Amino acid sequence: MKLTPRTLLGRTAVTVALTLMGFTILSLGAAVYFIAIPMAKRSADDFAAVIVSAAHSLQSLPEEMHAELKQQLLLDHGLIVTDHIHVLSEKSFDVPYYLFFEESLARRAGRELQIFESESGPLIWVDVPAHQKMFRLGFDRGRLGTNPPIVLILAIAGGALLTWLVSVLEVRRVGRPLARLSAAVEAVGRGNIPPLLSEDGPAEIAALARALNRMSSDIQELAENRTVIIAGISHDLRTPLTRLEIAVEMLSEDSDPELIAGIRRDLAAMNNLIGQFLAFSKGLDDVRPVQLDLWQVIESQAADLRREGADVRLHDCDTPCPYFADPVALQRLLANLMENAAQHGDGSRIDVELRCTERDILIEIGDRGPGIPADQLAAVFRPFHRLEAARNSKAGGSGLGLAIARQLAIKHGWTVELLPREGGGTLATVGLPVAHRL
Repeated sequence: MKLTPRTLLGRTAVTVALTLMGFTILSLGAAVYFIAIPMAKRSADDFAAVIVSAAHSLQSLPEEMHAELKQQLLLDHGLIVTDHIHVLSEKSFDVPYYLFFEESLARRAGRELQIFESESGPLIWVDVPAHQKMFRLGFDRGRLGTNPPIVLILAIAGGALLTWLVSVLEVRRVGRPLARLSAAVEAVGRGNIPPLLSEDGPAEIAALARALNRMSSDIQELAENRTVIIAGISHDLRTPLTRLEIAVEMLSEDSDPELIAGIRRDLAAMNNLIGQFLAFSKGLDDVRPVQLDLWQVIESQAADLRREGADVRLHDCDTPCPYFADPVALQRLLANLMENAAQHGDGSRIDVELRCTERDILIEIGDRGPGIPADQLAAVFRPFHRLEAARNSKAGGSGLGLAIARQLAIKHGWTVELLPREGGGTLATVGLPVAHRL
């Protein structure tokens, strides 16, 4: 499993956070080693010196002065002195400051001293010998509360949190404009014209937004010019075609019926080609998604194909498959793929299957024609690209059907592929995103 974040925000935040955390650890480690630990050792040594010195002072002073000295030790150093030596449980400490304190006591007293923990309160006791006499001095546990590792951990944790928050806020300033730019580029790729982007912010992002706005405007202008040119050419072509149709209708009854029928077929084919050119040049209409039953859409397209004499077999899925999509676009896409299978399938049966599950929605259209060479499976989606050697050369067509199908799929976020069919032929697959399923 890859743990590296995929987004710019996540990667930048992690990079900045790890860098500053490393710097914080190095800095705090140096501070602890060269400053905190020497200070802790000095503090522990001073406190050990006070305890050992207090025991020796008590031993050397007369009994009547002990009370005053004990009171002074309690006020100045928080030390409690008792002559009642009773058994306590010996305490072993792992905290560095306690270890420093234990070492200092041993050095000051000339021997290792036992440290005990009170059974009825937060007190630490030390038995200190002084000239054949033992004194027990106690102090509050908080007196030795210094803990450099805890300070180090808290500093690292706090620095990491602060670093993460700052990096997130900083990267969001860059991430949001980039996300808008990405969405606009994706819209352009689907054939849409996105609204103009804001051109403020950092200079690089503002320049990129200006370039994208200019590109969108140029693309829109080119599309409009293409539509106007093709529409004008189509109009000019249809005018003489209409005259020819009228002339054919006015031919005498003595004319060759087969010749007239052939002319009519050629005129109809030319009108059909002009209509396809117009459809491709105009691009795609705005998306108007509605609730659909995918199986009903497939049945409708299959019925139209059967009326033209095609052999279509439908393989129904077990459960209803409601979907949210543009009906015109989906019908046009399926019609183009089914007509392509009918034209180039050598009259074989066309199998249409709908697979509708929680994970994916797939429509498969298969024929038993000669198939498409593997190196041409992507090329057939280019406008006006035809495979006369591999497909039936008598099928005709303009080479725009698959190009329009791919254009529709890109615009609506669908996928369309042509694959070799097992057993021979071609299999066209249409994948629909499950997110739009109702």
